[in-house]
Amino acid sequence: MIRTLHIDIEGGYGGSSRSLYELVRRLDRDRFAPLVVHRREGPIAGRYAEIDIPTAHVPEIFSYAPRPRNSGKIFLANLPGLPALRRGVARIAALAREHGAAVIHLNYEGLFLMAGPLRRATGLPLVGHSRTLIPENPWGRWVVRSLARQVAHMFFITTREAERFAALAPRTRPPGDVMWNIATPAACAADPVKTEIPEAIFLGNHDVTKAPDRMLDIAAALDARNAPPLKLVIYGSARTNRDYGRMLADRIDRENLGHRVSLAGHIADPEAATARAFALIRPSRDNDPWGRDVIEAVSAGVPVLATGSYDKVVEPGVNGYLFEPFDAGAMADRLLDLLARPDLRRRMHAAGREKGARQFGGTDQAALASRVFAAVAGHSTDSSNGTQTT
Repeated sequence: MIRTLHIDIEGGYGGSSRSLYELVRRLDRDRFAPLVVHRREGPIAGRYAEIDIPTAHVPEIFSYAPRPRNSGKIFLANLPGLPALRRGVARIAALAREHGAAVIHLNYEGLFLMAGPLRRATGLPLVGHSRTLIPENPWGRWVVRSLARQVAHMFFITTREAERFAALAPRTRPPGDVMWNIATPAACAADPVKTEIPEAIFLGNHDVTKAPDRMLDIAAALDARNAPPLKLVIYGSARTNRDYGRMLADRIDRENLGHRVSLAGHIADPEAATARAFALIRPSRDNDPWGRDVIEAVSAGVPVLATGSYDKVVEPGVNGYLFEPFDAGAMADRLLDLLARPDLRRRMHAAGREKGARQFGGTDQAALASRVFAAVAGHSTDSSNGTQTT
């Protein structure tokens, strides 16, 4: 039996937490005994309890992930939590000993500052996970080089993260694999217009990077085209910037967009919102069309409109459309085209479902994780997993 310990920062409220859950629950319980340690209290503990996987709440877990801009300010904002890092490491080390863990999985690159102390405190090998595109700046290089010194293996959610890690890493770096996130698609009809007024949805944190403000630009463009009834529904909340959240509400009122766009708040079951969606819109300023919201929409057969040019998830004209740069008018035109053409919606639905089953179904991911955890823990001599270039 291989006992694994996985560190989750979001408690079920974000994509990395839900992605970890989908992976861990697929591990063969005759071979693996996982323990999930989470920083934030939330629904994830209950979900693991339902499948008899133990969890532990450790609020002292420290995480910092740099961004392309304002990395220094972000670090300073996180700095008050740094003194608790040692306590967090001590608590995780105690849990690892109690659990008899053979390997620790850092489920997010933002945990890089805990990597060295955890390795020294436990003597256990670490597996890292890169879930965002680490910026090409000194802060990003700090993250990558710290992880490269401490982890035995890296997972990357797309080829983009793998390439960026390699570009920032020293010549000697750990082996790694691309492991796509696993989707949890809701059942969706072949012509997925599920509500009386079709809904194009946004799912995610309300901040400048995720850019739900661009949904308002699309709403204005739809009004300018005298579009038929089509609602843009913004799910999520402003977890880190309440001023941004207030700006969205103020702008909806000021521009009289309430008939076209609504702020629906946090949703505990995003799969349900995806199931009834006409389309999913990801207008991110990071131009990263491959998040959990995207893979779940694609897998459910819901057309995706996203910013960026990376076409390994959203295939333009096949299961959605890509826009670089962002163009509210062009997005509005595509929505109207989808609205007018049920044949196009049905084709995209079928293509998305096929891609989801093949690329995000979970069987390959569970097999890969099992091989790596076993090899790193010393239960196998097969450590030949190189970075895939799918």
